[in-house]
Amino acid sequence: MKRNTKIIQINGLRGLALALFTVICLAAGFIAFPGYVAKNIWNYFAGFGCVPVINMFQGVMLWAIIAISYFIITDKRKQSFIAFKSPKELSEEELKQVMNAIKMQTKIHAQRPMIISANDLEKFKLKEITKPDEFEKKLEDNTSHHDEKEKENV
Repeated sequence: MKRNTKIIQINGLRGLALALFTVICLAAGFIAFPGYVAKNIWNYFAGFGCVPVINMFQGVMLWAIIAISYFIITDKRKQSFIAFKSPKELSEEELKQVMNAIKMQTKIHAQRPMIISANDLEKFKLKEITKPDEFEKKLEDNTSHHDEKEKENV
């Protein structure tokens, strides 16, 4: 069994209806509509009298010829606008570096407790402070102002 296989689970009648709707929409968007456009473009030039008029089925076949030809040409140039790649796995050394960085961050945050005042909570409710980092900045500002007041009092 392949390692990266995907399993799709469809439950009940609603799941079947949704899957059918999805397939029909994809077919209409990627097959029928471009076939309709190819038919109309072909029939526009047929109005000048140089080629015969085609129907919808022939328009879809014309679209298929155009799409397959495009993919064959781009495959020869080794360029494609869609590429599927699996993410690169980390080496052991890179994984150790990442784990050490995480440990350092947790130690730094564990040493310095975050104190939230009632005023900060009110600002949070009023959406003035939206990120936890802003609580810490506010805490640092309050401690620096508190130190300055103590120096003035002495």
